[in-house]
Amino acid sequence: MYKTEISLTDGNKYYYTISTFNVENALGIVKATLKEFTLYRTDDIGVIVCKLYKTDEGNWYDLPANNLNNPLLLTSIKMAIDKVMQTNLIA
Repeated sequence: MYKTEISLTDGNKYYYTISTFNVENALGIVKATLKEFTLYRTDDIGVIVCKLYKTDEGNWYDLPANNLNNPLLLTSIKMAIDKVMQTNLIA
Protein backbone atom coordinates (compact mmCIF):
# COMPACT_ATOMS: atom_id res chain seq x y z
CA MET A 1 0.00 0.00 0.00
CA TYR A 2 1.43 3.37 -1.04
CA LYS A 3 1.70 5.95 1.77
CA THR A 4 2.27 9.68 1.38
CA GLU A 5 3.85 11.80 4.11
CA ILE A 6 2.59 15.26 5.06
CA SER A 7 4.11 17.72 7.52
CA LEU A 8 2.02 20.29 9.34
CA THR A 9 3.20 23.77 10.29
CA ASP A 10 3.45 22.66 13.95
CA GLY A 11 6.02 20.00 12.98
CA ASN A 12 3.73 16.98 13.31
CA LYS A 13 3.95 14.40 10.55
CA TYR A 14 1.20 12.17 9.26
CA TYR A 15 0.94 9.55 6.55
CA TYR A 16 -2.08 8.84 4.41
CA THR A 17 -3.34 6.33 1.92
CA ILE A 18 -6.03 6.96 -0.68
CA SER A 19 -8.87 4.61 -1.61
CA THR A 20 -12.42 5.05 -2.89
CA PHE A 21 -15.54 5.32 -0.75
CA ASN A 22 -19.12 5.01 -1.98
CA VAL A 23 -21.78 7.21 -0.39
CA GLU A 24 -25.07 5.32 -0.45
CA ASN A 25 -28.62 6.37 0.31
CA ALA A 26 -30.94 4.44 2.66
CA LEU A 27 -31.78 1.99 -0.15
CA GLY A 28 -28.12 1.18 -0.77
CA ILE A 29 -27.93 3.06 -4.06
CA VAL A 30 -24.56 4.71 -4.64
CA LYS A 31 -25.03 8.48 -4.83
CA ALA A 32 -21.37 9.52 -5.00
CA THR A 33 -17.89 8.05 -5.03
CA LEU A 34 -15.34 9.95 -2.94
CA LYS A 35 -11.61 9.68 -2.36
CA GLU A 36 -11.03 8.35 1.15
CA PHE A 37 -7.87 9.58 2.89
CA THR A 38 -6.92 7.33 5.80
CA LEU A 39 -4.45 9.11 8.12
CA TYR A 40 -1.82 7.49 10.32
CA ARG A 41 0.60 8.99 12.85
CA THR A 42 3.60 6.94 11.73
CA ASP A 43 4.56 5.03 8.61
CA ASP A 44 3.39 1.87 10.44
CA ILE A 45 -0.20 1.74 9.20
CA GLY A 46 -1.49 0.02 12.33
CA VAL A 47 -3.33 2.86 14.07
CA ILE A 48 -5.74 5.04 12.12
CA VAL A 49 -5.97 8.69 13.24
CA CYS A 50 -8.99 9.58 11.11
CA LYS A 51 -10.54 9.26 7.67
CA LEU A 52 -11.22 12.25 5.44
CA TYR A 53 -13.21 12.39 2.21
CA LYS A 54 -12.83 14.50 -0.94
CA THR A 55 -14.94 14.82 -4.07
CA ASP A 56 -13.52 14.52 -7.59
CA GLU A 57 -14.10 18.28 -7.91
CA GLY A 58 -11.67 18.89 -5.03
CA ASN A 59 -14.15 19.69 -2.27
CA TRP A 60 -13.73 18.15 1.19
CA TYR A 61 -16.74 16.20 2.42
CA ASP A 62 -17.05 15.75 6.19
CA LEU A 63 -18.94 12.70 7.35
CA PRO A 64 -20.58 12.98 10.78
CA ALA A 65 -18.71 9.91 12.05
CA ASN A 66 -15.27 11.53 11.71
CA ASN A 67 -13.20 10.46 14.70
CA LEU A 68 -11.10 13.64 14.96
CA ASN A 69 -12.98 16.46 16.68
CA ASN A 70 -10.38 19.23 16.34
CA PRO A 71 -11.50 21.54 13.49
CA LEU A 72 -8.20 23.43 13.38
CA LEU A 73 -6.20 20.21 13.07
CA LEU A 74 -8.58 18.91 10.39
CA THR A 75 -8.15 22.13 8.40
CA SER A 76 -4.35 21.94 8.72
CA ILE A 77 -4.33 18.32 7.56
CA LYS A 78 -6.61 19.08 4.59
CA MET A 79 -4.43 22.02 3.55
CA ALA A 80 -1.28 19.88 3.78
CA ILE A 81 -2.88 17.13 1.68
CA ASP A 82 -4.02 19.68 -0.92
CA LYS A 83 -0.49 21.12 -1.07
CA VAL A 84 1.10 17.69 -1.60
CA MET A 85 -1.47 16.75 -4.25
CA GLN A 86 -0.97 20.07 -6.08
CA THR A 87 2.81 19.64 -5.99
CA ASN A 88 2.50 16.10 -7.36
CA LEU A 89 0.34 17.34 -10.25
CA ILE A 90 2.91 19.98 -11.20
CA ALA A 91 5.94 17.72 -10.87
